[in-house]
Amino acid sequence: MTVYDIHKVLLLLLLVIPPPLWKRSVRYQWVVNNHEMLITRDYKQQDSCRILGFQSDVKELSQRCVGGQELQQQRQKIQTLADETNNQLKKNVYQNYMQFIETAKEISHLESEMYQLSHMLSEQRSLLSSLATTSLLGDKIPSAIDNDGAVGTPGEGEEGKEEEEEERRRKLAAILEKVEGCVTLLETPGRTIIHEGDLLELDPIENGALQRVHAYLFSDGYMIASWIPNRRGPVRYKFEAMYELGSLAVVNVRDMSSVKMAFKLLAFPDTRVFQCTSNQSKKEWLDKFEQAKKARLAQDQLKRESTNITERSPLRPSHSESLESPSNPFEDADDSIPEAELPEWLLEVPEDLDVCIAQRHFEEAYNLLERAREFLDKNTTTDPVITDIRRKVEARVKALTEVLMKELEVSPDKSLQGGLRAARRAVRLLNQLGRSTQACDLFLKLCSCILKTQLKRVKREGATILYVRQIGGIFFSNLTDMTREFLRAFPHSPSCASAFVVWAGSELTHLTSHLIKQIFMPQSSITMLAECITCVRIQCDQLCELGVDLRYQLDGLLRTPLTRALRDAREKLVDAVKLRAAEDKWRPMNLQSKAGLTKFLQEMSDIGIASIHTYVTGDCWLGLTGNTVAFSKLYLTLLEDCLRLATPELLYTVDEVLSGVFQAQILHVEASLSSDKYKAESKFIQKNAGFLLDTLLTLAEHCYEEKIGNPCAKFSRLRDDYSWLKKDTSIKKSVKPVTKYSTTEYI
Repeated sequence: MTVYDIHKVLLLLLLVIPPPLWKRSVRYQWVVNNHEMLITRDYKQQDSCRILGFQSDVKELSQRCVGGQELQQQRQKIQTLADETNNQLKKNVYQNYMQFIETAKEISHLESEMYQLSHMLSEQRSLLSSLATTSLLGDKIPSAIDNDGAVGTPGEGEEGKEEEEEERRRKLAAILEKVEGCVTLLETPGRTIIHEGDLLELDPIENGALQRVHAYLFSDGYMIASWIPNRRGPVRYKFEAMYELGSLAVVNVRDMSSVKMAFKLLAFPDTRVFQCTSNQSKKEWLDKFEQAKKARLAQDQLKRESTNITERSPLRPSHSESLESPSNPFEDADDSIPEAELPEWLLEVPEDLDVCIAQRHFEEAYNLLERAREFLDKNTTTDPVITDIRRKVEARVKALTEVLMKELEVSPDKSLQGGLRAARRAVRLLNQLGRSTQACDLFLKLCSCILKTQLKRVKREGATILYVRQIGGIFFSNLTDMTREFLRAFPHSPSCASAFVVWAGSELTHLTSHLIKQIFMPQSSITMLAECITCVRIQCDQLCELGVDLRYQLDGLLRTPLTRALRDAREKLVDAVKLRAAEDKWRPMNLQSKAGLTKFLQEMSDIGIASIHTYVTGDCWLGLTGNTVAFSKLYLTLLEDCLRLATPELLYTVDEVLSGVFQAQILHVEASLSSDKYKAESKFIQKNAGFLLDTLLTLAEHCYEEKIGNPCAKFSRLRDDYSWLKKDTSIKKSVKPVTKYSTTEYI
């Protein structure tokens, strides 16, 4: 797609998108061959044209229409046309939505390519100008005669060089005293200060002021230092960034209403805007940048030419040297091996890496980095060219790492449509670059964002168990997929595995706290709680297949609210037993008909009491009270719910609940048997007591032992304490007397 095609697309966008969606002034700008192509749409002139057009239209309508009714009809017609136009514009926007997105992506990619192209062209132009002014014989040989015609001695030249070097070091040392954190400033040989000054950094998008900075332009780079507020002493600035001059592009920013006297700094992948104090200061900065880049290009070109001349020159001594040499020139001398010339691809590695990163060809960039690293590791010479290339390669490694980390970063504007599969590429490359810890951290943050987005879509509608099943299914299914992706991305990394376990535990804590608020309410029954907790536990057990067991943590998080809910349920059931006991008249239960009897026997058999038919007397009479039958159904339901909720840590509370509710019913039987009011029904009461102790309690013990794996001691104690209720009231249970004091010492 050419630049002119993009212009056409943008013009179509300007025509399709309605004016209210535009800002007051829309501006698009590209830099191609250091020329600006500008598309501007200013609404001020359009507004004036519309006002004149509207005035003429209103005048024509008032002349053509007679009466207010015709004007009203014209108004309705205009309103209808306006509504149709708005609807058509909305449809066009919805239909071309994907094209808008694709066009925006293409525009952003083209803009980055244009910046790179402009930077390359400026470098090429500077290189050509330096080649045009460079002599074929290299640098000019310094003359031994000074300007006054006096002959200078070599010692004076060396003293001058020493003074220049001392002055250079003194200036850099002065900068070290002012800027904190730039201890490596003196390590680069030949680095000189060209220009410095105060600048104001602006936001490249909003054009708002960010911070005050102090900038230094060196012969090989551009350093930015931020101001340290309220600092006393010589140190006034703090080192922030150092940009290499070869990978830096400076673009002049035109003066606008909000931005004036500013220039833009392009250093991939950063874009920074700085505002100067005056136009003169801005001109000085741009001139110094141009001067530094030209000097750098000329220096690099001279280095290449001197290297080529040295490699091509024959290795033989001059005539005078051969005469003065004590060795025989005709003897065979050891042939000196010239240094191997660096391959061309290695010299172009920094530029190729910039292109690959800009085009998002991250795999190619990584392969090129590995190839360059392998070559540089084998070549251990102290050649300045090799050192410079090694430094540039490390800078590109850092740039590639930052771009890959931005791929995994979570932001409100970033779409999560690709999910974790879209992050595989970045995670794999970060692992290969040795940044597994950062990749793991960003991967887990991305997982948290996906989980949060998925859970927000679940609405609380209908029964609680349906909501819990839905939200638990979404959470644990997504967590299972994330576990698989994590094991694929970090197969052999114990530190990352421990980080994943900690992260999974924190996410489970968030889910559990949300579920506790939803299901543990005063009106919630034990049956509903048992269904919800069992459903969540089953879903949590899916992770055990992948080696992640969160069941113990889930039970630990639910232990406190479950203990509270079980004890509240015991109090409510004990009150219900007492209330029903007050209404118990100890009369046999009448089932009305044989059909009712058959249905009743089937219901009792379904809940586990198959021997209930032994208590049937007559055609439809049952030798048990309605209170005893109702309690049996209630107790077996409670037993089933408690056993579903039971864990090793909750067994004590479960035993308390089951024994407490059963004891409340058996105390009612004991009180009725001891009361003179029911002496005539003593045999019938004993029969009910026998049913409770022999049938119901035995069934409860069997279910408990089958589910838990060991018998319940409190059930056995209840049978032993109240077994006398099944016998005649004259035979009381022998109770061993317990003295109040074990010794008479204190009496």
